Amino acid sequence: MTNENKIKRWLADELSDSEREQFESTDEFKEIDRLMGAVKSFKAPEYNIEIELGKLTEQVVNTKKISLYNKLNPVWRIAAIFILVFIIGYFTYDNFSGFQGNQGWIAQSGEVYLPDSSSVILNAKSKVRFSDKKWQKERNIELNGEAFFRVKKGSTFNVKTPQGTVTVLGTEFGVKDWDNYYEVICYEGSVRVISDKNTVVLQPGSAYRVINGIDKNFTVSNKTEPDWIRGESSFKSVPLNFVIKELERQYEVQVKSTNIDLNQLFTGSFTNNNLEIALESITIPVNLKYEISKNKTVIRLEEN
Repeated sequence: MTNENKIKRWLADELSDSEREQFESTDEFKEIDRLMGAVKSFKAPEYNIEIELGKLTEQVVNTKKISLYNKLNPVWRIAAIFILVFIIGYFTYDNFSGFQGNQGWIAQSGEVYLPDSSSVILNAKSKVRFSDKKWQKERNIELNGEAFFRVKKGSTFNVKTPQGTVTVLGTEFGVKDWDNYYEVICYEGSVRVISDKNTVVLQPGSAYRVINGIDKNFTVSNKTEPDWIRGESSFKSVPLNFVIKELERQYEVQVKSTNIDLNQLFTGSFTNNNLEIALESITIPVNLKYEISKNKTVIRLEEN
């Protein structure tokens, strides 16, 4: 039996005990074992996966490269195949598993579980990213949008957004970060919020908000989770402009307004499951009227 066939059978786990013992005492196996050890400790640099896989494919199909490959010692030929498969598998898993070392975002409805069984629930048009490879050393997660976190006790847990950082050990809290709007609400435990404006520690039922550069502390009454998880968007003294933006995110519509004071404060809520009822909940308290386009993608608001 040629060494090449032995290598193939060894990789497929088809050798008998005596054949495996004999093969693993050869110089060929020592070389393969050394290569496999190096591959296991392989740390990929930051790559654009599409570009690098394109280059890799081009190299494989190039006739000169294939010719050189065919001249290799059988041990090196199979080792090359092994390394190629490993690298492709490494990048493919890292790109599609959702745990991307801060290279790609997860945007989905429902609950996303983190490597330590903590979880995050994303609101509409929101997304997160984190690294499972570094998770045991540092529990860091980036958020774009709005989410509710249930954090298992353990090392420090950081939620980073463009406008601030929330730090906890184990608790439940909500974070919202949209343009010129930053809000953190603590539902259980305590959280430390570091924003461009201030550093505050929140206890259950307390909240911190920065709107258009103005920060404010306030309270929420007897809530254990955000209202949007139950299909309702709620607001407390929020400029109408941000209420309309939330409506656009929830229903994927475009709202056009005429001669309306978008800075007037709105306190109330709207359902995320029925557009017309939601519009009535917004417009009636502030004395507006609305018109829905035939394809239900454009909403026009004006004074009543």
